[in-house]
Amino acid sequence: MRIPVTVLGMVPLHLSFPAGRLRSRGNTPLGAAHDSRISDTYSTALAVPTRLSRSVLQFHFRFVLVGIFGALVLCPLAWCPASPAESAQTLAVCGSSIDLSFAGETAKVSQDDLLTWIKRAATAVCTYYGKYPVSHVTLNVHTHGAPGVHSGVTYPANGGGLITISVGPATTTRQLDSDWMLTHEMIHLAFPSMADNHHWIEEGISVYVEPIARVQAGQLSAADMWKDVVRDMPQGEPRPDDRGLDHTPTWGRTYWGGAMFCLVADVRIREQTGNRKGLQDALRAILDAGGVITQDWDIQRALAVGDKATGTTVLTDLYGETRDKPAPVDLPALWNQLGIQRKGNGSIEFVPGAPLAKIREAITRTANPS
Repeated sequence: MRIPVTVLGMVPLHLSFPAGRLRSRGNTPLGAAHDSRISDTYSTALAVPTRLSRSVLQFHFRFVLVGIFGALVLCPLAWCPASPAESAQTLAVCGSSIDLSFAGETAKVSQDDLLTWIKRAATAVCTYYGKYPVSHVTLNVHTHGAPGVHSGVTYPANGGGLITISVGPATTTRQLDSDWMLTHEMIHLAFPSMADNHHWIEEGISVYVEPIARVQAGQLSAADMWKDVVRDMPQGEPRPDDRGLDHTPTWGRTYWGGAMFCLVADVRIREQTGNRKGLQDALRAILDAGGVITQDWDIQRALAVGDKATGTTVLTDLYGETRDKPAPVDLPALWNQLGIQRKGNGSIEFVPGAPLAKIREAITRTANPS
């Protein structure tokens, strides 16, 4: 992960930290056996969206101090590179404000194109949660790297949140239009900070909710969403040495294992409530109770708030099943129940008469505002 930090307005430092996952669409990432949205390869050269908790920030702060000291020593020696072109403005979305800064220049997209991209991501998040998660967030967009959107990171900061993300200089409007990463990062704002061994639920929620939010906002088709989910969800299954979600911090279990927890919870809630409630109701309730990224909550507290909103104990019960034991999911059977058939070419076909077809449809249906 590359975290650009400008020291005293003069020196852009690039602090390299291990990230833990990579996601891509349409390409097989390093370390993956098949086309995948997440890989366990640690890299600073590829797209690495993530969420950093207070504990991680504190752990790495000494590296920031070393970088600052080095900058102060090198600048008098005229070794400081020139700062890229920068601009700033505030964007109003869903009653909240996003303070934007753009560093660098793009060759194929305008600043208006970038604003449209940001508004699209914010709209998806507002659609799913019924509002934007925080009243204020700072978004720093840096121009560097390969074409496309990459290196997204979300921090609990500035009274609401701080997101840094990169756009390649040769990025096209088509790449901005199909981007999922900024939506993923904004979703991190809508859940409280967890202890390190519960990082899987933070990432799992963003992985699961992001495509659903985009479908609900009319930015992605349900067929394309389920195609990706069916293809990639098996990466969350436990391996032989698995010790449960709280004790197996591998990339697959953290991201897709967390997403699989969300999927199973969503289906169970809808089964138990006659499809009147779902995980979306639970997550909205957590957000309405003040559970945002700047707040430190215990996982049991968050799950209890979600359960109360749905009138079930699904989240608490499922956590008990998965926290310290493998708990594999029979995904092929679940797809059949949901009425999702995968064809040989990777495309999918919906089966309207399947037992849980109505639940599948409800998951991506736009919900009423909070």
